[in-house]
Amino acid sequence: MENMNFQVNLQGIIDLLSNHLYSDPGVFIRELLQNGVDAITARRKLGHQYEERVTVELFPSSHTLSLQDNGAGLTLQEIEQFLARIGSTTKKGDLDAAEAFIGQFGVGLLACFVVSDEIVLITRSAADGDSLEWRGKPDGTYAIKKLNNQAPIGTTVYLKAKPEYEDYFEYDRVSDLLTRYGQFLPTPIYLTEGGNEERINESLPPWKLDRAGALDYIEHSAYYKPMDAIPLHSAIGGVEGVAYILPYAVSLQDEKRHQVYLKNMLLSDKMATILPPWAFFVNGIMNTDSLRPTASREAFQENDLFFLVRDELGNCIKQHLIGLSEQDPELLKRIILIHYASLKAMAVEDEELYELIIRYLNFETSYGDMSMSDILSSYPEILVTTTLDEFRQIARVARSQGLMVINGGYVHDFELVRKLPSVSEDVDVSILDILAIANRFERLAGEERKALEPFRDLADALLERFQCRCSIRWFEPADIPALYTTNEEVNLFKLADDSEREANALFASIVQVIRQELYDEPFARLCFNYNNPIVRKAAASGDIELQKVCIELFYTQALLMGNHSMNAEELRLMNESLLHFMNRGLDEAVGGAR
Repeated sequence: MENMNFQVNLQGIIDLLSNHLYSDPGVFIRELLQNGVDAITARRKLGHQYEERVTVELFPSSHTLSLQDNGAGLTLQEIEQFLARIGSTTKKGDLDAAEAFIGQFGVGLLACFVVSDEIVLITRSAADGDSLEWRGKPDGTYAIKKLNNQAPIGTTVYLKAKPEYEDYFEYDRVSDLLTRYGQFLPTPIYLTEGGNEERINESLPPWKLDRAGALDYIEHSAYYKPMDAIPLHSAIGGVEGVAYILPYAVSLQDEKRHQVYLKNMLLSDKMATILPPWAFFVNGIMNTDSLRPTASREAFQENDLFFLVRDELGNCIKQHLIGLSEQDPELLKRIILIHYASLKAMAVEDEELYELIIRYLNFETSYGDMSMSDILSSYPEILVTTTLDEFRQIARVARSQGLMVINGGYVHDFELVRKLPSVSEDVDVSILDILAIANRFERLAGEERKALEPFRDLADALLERFQCRCSIRWFEPADIPALYTTNEEVNLFKLADDSEREANALFASIVQVIRQELYDEPFARLCFNYNNPIVRKAAASGDIELQKVCIELFYTQALLMGNHSMNAEELRLMNESLLHFMNRGLDEAVGGAR
């Protein structure tokens, strides 16, 4: 078997870099800048004392750009080793030394081929007196020659723009790119054109500023005023940063725009995963010395260290919010109010976030809108409904009975209420059985109950076709004649009956199959309130026909009061019962007039 070497198509690799690895052709500025800063770091390690500097010069007439650093430079051996071998890098040989360098992969210089058809590099090593020129082309050929004139120690790279990339060599574009990637680098960076020189990086990074300075920075750079600034630290990841609490509501699905720097050079300003998913309400700016970048240097490798760092940064945010709950609860309330919907969604999944914010969340209750803090302080027993309809059916009655019922029908509210015992041992939470609510009402005495059985039996017979059974109890408030309660199961069967009557045989047959599988056919409940004077009069009446009309009117009125939909038969029943009483009243009025 003969061993063979792979044949590398350099033009194909450049196409890969251009169209797949790098998000924008402008990354060539970042790669040149990174190489220059790393070269200066390498010379610093040699113990040289000098004025560090990176200079980018533009030659607009020829659309040419040069980047010069006064770093360690390259020897002939290093040129052949690192510029002629794709994937090789000066940082790999010494892992300890590599910690100080930004770059970790030997493909960065190839990014220049995306915007230029030739790379010209002039260098002089701090360890070797020869000045050398290296010219590389995207077809994989290169040439090296020794220069007669002595170049300064360091490296200068020259690029001439391809016809379609001239705008990347214009002053404003280059200035923006240098600022974007290098504004927080400690090495001075200058941009020159036609004798004019501009210092790019003079400001301190926000993670080196105090709270007031960090807030001022984001207000002037991002044009919004955050609600607060949270210091971020990770010892294991060498991370410093600031998380800004957004002053406007954002969706969980919105793109996260965390700015992340690697050794003070921008890696990405759209890194979504560096903070936990629940921290959607902040935009972070942070710098790391230890996390390892991907080949494109636009993200980090998501290894065990990465996730440990993310958890550590998330804990910084949580601890800050806990501090606000003690030191500035009003600010925390405003934060929760603005990010209310999304915070609720995340609190369902995250135990720590749940424990932090649950007491600040508001819920609709039988006593009106209340914060969970007030609910827990006053009501050790809580009932929660599973749907909005269930809550509407009994909200008013529940309050009269002294019951704390929370509406669990809104998104996430049911899950949030059910988890309350995990943060408060003194509270008991139960799911309200809406059909059994009448069992909580006061029962009638034996003789009284027996006397009312004919009325109840009549009501059962009349309302059986509507899948409803009746009871008579005493409850508050007295102005409610009857309370109708139902659930989804009952509604399904009522819908089946309606469909059958409307000749929707297919749907009705499906529901009939389901019905046959159940041991007990479900029934809604209509509870007559014997505390209501009209109910007492109707029950005491000896006129069966009048009692029937009263029962039908009580039933349809209870449907309306509970916001229940009515089918055609129930609407007919309501109209006929109302007309009956209208005619009866009018007949009496006319008879009295005669």
